[in-house]
Amino acid sequence: MRRALIVMLVALCLSLVGGPFNAGTVQAKTQKVDAWMTIRALKPAVGCSVDVSVEVRSGGQVVTGADVALALSVDGDGTVLSVDRGTTDGSGLAYLTFDTSDGWVGAKTWLELVVNGSYLGGWTVRLTSDGACEGTNKLVDLSGDVRSTSDSVVDSPAERTAADNSDSIIDNTPAYAQKRSLSCEYASLRIATGALGNGISEWDFDNRVGWHENPHKGYRGDINGKWGNTDDYGVYPEPLVPALADFGFRGEVFYGLGETSELKGHLDRGHPTVVWLGMWGNTSFKATDNAGDRYQLTPGMHVMVAYGYDSGGVHLSDPATGSFRYYDWGTFRWMWDEMDGMSLAVSWA
Repeated sequence: MRRALIVMLVALCLSLVGGPFNAGTVQAKTQKVDAWMTIRALKPAVGCSVDVSVEVRSGGQVVTGADVALALSVDGDGTVLSVDRGTTDGSGLAYLTFDTSDGWVGAKTWLELVVNGSYLGGWTVRLTSDGACEGTNKLVDLSGDVRSTSDSVVDSPAERTAADNSDSIIDNTPAYAQKRSLSCEYASLRIATGALGNGISEWDFDNRVGWHENPHKGYRGDINGKWGNTDDYGVYPEPLVPALADFGFRGEVFYGLGETSELKGHLDRGHPTVVWLGMWGNTSFKATDNAGDRYQLTPGMHVMVAYGYDSGGVHLSDPATGSFRYYDWGTFRWMWDEMDGMSLAVSWA
């Protein structure tokens, strides 16, 4: 059965329960896009890593900085086998892969494409015992309305301040790429503490934070798991505060709840701020831990470090790509508000 991304649809249904807060969200503008997904193998063997390229255009013009996600799931029961995410480059292209290792011979799967949080469609992929991992080059033509974004990626610290002299910028904020698939929170602490002059290794946070089903109490799931799901997930800001204190840093947890004033205030005071973002928009649902405490989970959650802002948007250091990134306020709020403005400002103790 062809259907929108199972992870997202299930979460959307469950989100009717409501989040921990009732702050309003910013509605981002949409645009019509055409996308071409080239799949390198339609009948790969179990154990293949298959390359997929995606080109995104709007009105014939390339769309740069678009968030592109692929999900491979079992057709029928929706079991997710593989998720990958990337960003379109200056040519409007994103290069992704899907992994068939968690499938089985004979499985009928559905490869789904999501652009800027909007489902565009997909194609059937059948898993075999001896199929090639490349060579098919099937081109799938898709189109639809997606959220607009003026997200841009810059290559150097000089570029990030060149556009607007009125920026509130924390100088010397580093770019750093996370070393594990789901270590963006710890990598973001590496970036934030590095901006303050003493970058702490992401590995140093593992045992200090610990593990728990409730991400407000510890790290949820396998840090080497697949991005986008909620079983192998991550951690929220509260458990990070005592871990930062071990290294002489102060972590201040706050929730924007639809307002940006507290975030701007911390950046004005030179506090790099870790921000939790729902990259797929409205996908959140509620869960309950063994102690009876309720918490929110958000498929497509990711963490970056805000290090500056101007009238147009927010400057961030993104550990997923090891690059500097800029989101307009509407796009940033669309993702940040999904997490209730969840944030952790970092400063010296």
